[in-house]
Amino acid sequence: MKRKQYIDWLTTVLGIFGVTYGGYLLAWHYNQGNGLNVLALVLLIVGIISLLFSIVLFTFRFIYYKKTKDAVIPTQNEEVTKDETIKEEIVVEPKPKQNPTKSKTEYTERSYPSSYSYSASSTIYVKLLGHGPLLRIEGSQILDMRNNTYYRIEGNIVKQDGYGPLFEINGNQIRNIYGGNLFELSGSNINKTLGGFYASISGNYVTLYDSSRKYEITDSLSKVQILAVAALLFN
Repeated sequence: MKRKQYIDWLTTVLGIFGVTYGGYLLAWHYNQGNGLNVLALVLLIVGIISLLFSIVLFTFRFIYYKKTKDAVIPTQNEEVTKDETIKEEIVVEPKPKQNPTKSKTEYTERSYPSSYSYSASSTIYVKLLGHGPLLRIEGSQILDMRNNTYYRIEGNIVKQDGYGPLFEINGNQIRNIYGGNLFELSGSNINKTLGGFYASISGNYVTLYDSSRKYEITDSLSKVQILAVAALLFN
């Protein structure tokens, strides 16, 4: 407890106790015919003085606080005005346009198969034939439309938004972040790392090993994206 709070508390309690108990004793002795009781009178006087002191102290602090608050508000307004003036004086230069040919060249220099190249700005859907879209892919971001959950590819890590890392990609393989390989790319096949052939890729279609399900990909994906899609669809 701070010193000021302690003084407020002490004077208030002492005032209430003195007035209540002193007044009670004074009235009791008077009713008993004992005359004026000195102790009760002293307690009553001390209580009254303490209460008056608390009221004066509270009033003084309230006035001081109000004056201080009124003095601070103009200063803050002046600082805001200065900040706005500084912002108006800042000249924002337009960013140089990127050379789309250059960014595309940088991307194709990766060691991914050409059939996995993609445009980071395009929107790609993974559809289950006969049922509609399941995943929406926009560059490094993947939306699982089945449960409205977002995932993001950062380097070789696949993260769930608001949750954290889920999968790690190493070369042609993707594994659970807590251990255990899941799938790997081998030519046009998607294999379970410990279970063998699982699905095949032909053009923009992915077909399960037993042909029970067939998926359509509306545009070409990178190797990293295909591994992430396989982990989300089949895991």
